[in-house]
Amino acid sequence: MQSRHLRRLLAAEPALRSSAPDASDRSARARRLRSVVERLARVERAPLTITEATASARAGLHRENLLLASPARGSLHGTLLAPRDVAHGPAVLVLGGRNARLDQLTGDVPPDHPDRNVAERLAHAGFVTLSIDHGIGGGLDDERRAGRDEGTLLAHAFALTGRSLLGALTGDALAALALLAEHPLVDAERVGLFGHSLGAAVALHTALLTEDRTVPLCAASHLGSYAALFARLLTGHEGAVLPGILEYADLPDLYAALAPAPLQLQYGTADPYLDPADAGAAADLVRRAYTAAGAEVDVHALPMGHGTHVGHATEFFERALKGPAVPPGDVPAQRVRFEVAQRRAVLDRVDAALATGLLTQGPQVARFEELARTWTGTETAAVASGSAALEIALRIVGVAGRTVLVPVNTFFATAAAAVRAGATVRFVDIELAGLGMDPGALRDALDRYPDTAAVLPVHIGGIVAPSLTEVVALCHARSVPVVEDAAHAFGATLDGRFAGGFGRFGAFSFFPTKVAVSGEGGLLCAALADDLEQVRRWRDHGKRAPGSTLHDRPGSNWRLSELHAAVGTVDLERFDRTLAARRELGARYDALLAGIPGVRPHALPAETGGNYYKYLAYVDPEGPLDRAELKKRLRERHGVSLAGEVYDHLLCDHPYFAAGASVSAGASATAGEPVPTGEPYERGRWFARHHIALPLYPSLTEAEQVRVVDALRDELS
Repeated sequence: MQSRHLRRLLAAEPALRSSAPDASDRSARARRLRSVVERLARVERAPLTITEATASARAGLHRENLLLASPARGSLHGTLLAPRDVAHGPAVLVLGGRNARLDQLTGDVPPDHPDRNVAERLAHAGFVTLSIDHGIGGGLDDERRAGRDEGTLLAHAFALTGRSLLGALTGDALAALALLAEHPLVDAERVGLFGHSLGAAVALHTALLTEDRTVPLCAASHLGSYAALFARLLTGHEGAVLPGILEYADLPDLYAALAPAPLQLQYGTADPYLDPADAGAAADLVRRAYTAAGAEVDVHALPMGHGTHVGHATEFFERALKGPAVPPGDVPAQRVRFEVAQRRAVLDRVDAALATGLLTQGPQVARFEELARTWTGTETAAVASGSAALEIALRIVGVAGRTVLVPVNTFFATAAAAVRAGATVRFVDIELAGLGMDPGALRDALDRYPDTAAVLPVHIGGIVAPSLTEVVALCHARSVPVVEDAAHAFGATLDGRFAGGFGRFGAFSFFPTKVAVSGEGGLLCAALADDLEQVRRWRDHGKRAPGSTLHDRPGSNWRLSELHAAVGTVDLERFDRTLAARRELGARYDALLAGIPGVRPHALPAETGGNYYKYLAYVDPEGPLDRAELKKRLRERHGVSLAGEVYDHLLCDHPYFAAGASVSAGASATAGEPVPTGEPYERGRWFARHHIALPLYPSLTEAEQVRVVDALRDELS
């Protein structure tokens, strides 16, 4: 009966089958499949360090016998081979099969099969090679093992923890690949993967999880469908598969997800561990996916058993690693990344909410508010969005029928919230040092509009402008409440005080583009407990008290769900690292951009602790390209996408406001500032026209930053 049940399960179509109809769909499926692999593998990404190294020379090769240590996985042995005359050459990580011995892979002892010494032969062909011991032989007591396969026993033991042996092996391989790329004999841009049998499974999953999506892979004797290998032939090994993977993809789908990275597949027509027809059908599926991606896969059906054709592997790496370099992947404008452990934490919290049925205003929201207090310095209340936060604050202040002053350079939602709260919006120019509201322009506006009910300074790009101090003082002197639009500025500071803590309210957004995210979500902070109690009533349809059926104000459904809060709590738990990474990336851009003609970074005022929501710079207005053409060339010629501006259109130019907002609120240029004269909102207009925002997010690598700056240099020089 269970066999019939198994056959029914195996007959189901995987959810992420690779035969997608168009390129965008294929690309999206490949990205999702990599994400699934990462989640199921639960790889512990810990670096390897060399604790012992013995160098020698034999048979024309430089040899290093290594003892490697991982803080997550203990120690393992490895051997590096290199041609004696190599200085900065291509390299291959060699992963042998289940029964491969390290000393045979590297030729330290005669191989028991003619193709077993892959690492040695690749080294003689001009490649630096690193081979590692899988560590699944000799670790368990032989007597208690009673003849059972050690790898199978380890796979079952890993399953008890919700992990997999393949995930552990892939973690080793990822760390070894990084170690190989950093070796002084190796060109880090030309590193490939070879795997045979179990090693091919490990190499495949390593390729799927590398940051560089173009790493070449040669996989031998690991091809077919999981149904054939694990149910019909019964030749599959537990260490070669991720539990649950067939719900999403079959083995050929995983290979197909590598497209267009260089790929060679080898299988033997006399291999007792696979069905040649099944392997051929799998190869055809991979071919179709590669063809659809505009690339080719190198497939060899060979008259051999469960082995490797080293000659074909050598030819493949000659083309892939010694020929023209494969272009690197694009540098996107934005990249939101949750590591596997963080995604599992989100899933656990969502599952708890679903299990209890408490889907809004529950413990996750309370935890979200608690974590946020660390970065606001005051009590907080979570709401559905940053826009909701602004509108609630303005309704509490009471702006209906009166004027609200807003910077002319901000997102539409800042002004729209005031409109929805019943106010008339008037605009104020910005100052260019901190991109805050210009105090002189604000003073003039307060004189012009004595009915001003609130002022909304905005912390553009995550910078809390020093001018905010004067803005708050001007408002305090006239008893005008200040509501900070701190949507960009979570965690940013001025003179050591957090954004959101200078006015009566601070409003934050946790939209996916922000420095801290919950998917959809917002937050209000305030020093007065009564103000936050008012927020809690407004966000829940104006209920007089939680659970009450009486309503004393026209609130709305501005609640944050438990599901969004689950994402937000996990993100806030890592926010200290997020903020540190953003600041480190900003400092690196500062150094890299020094001396680049035609572009200058926006200098942060000394008093500010920016969070680098955006890395802002200015393009020379007399340079060879305008901003639109520069962005187009960076994207099309270099694969670099700039982030969106903040902002490219002033609020007064939006169709909704244009008819009634054509007069400047008193801005005037300061001597030496590079702004035109004679235009309304001249500073804001100059900024809107000339700034760019470089890609900046915690997962941005140093190599990607260098690429961004090199692309700017090429186009602006």
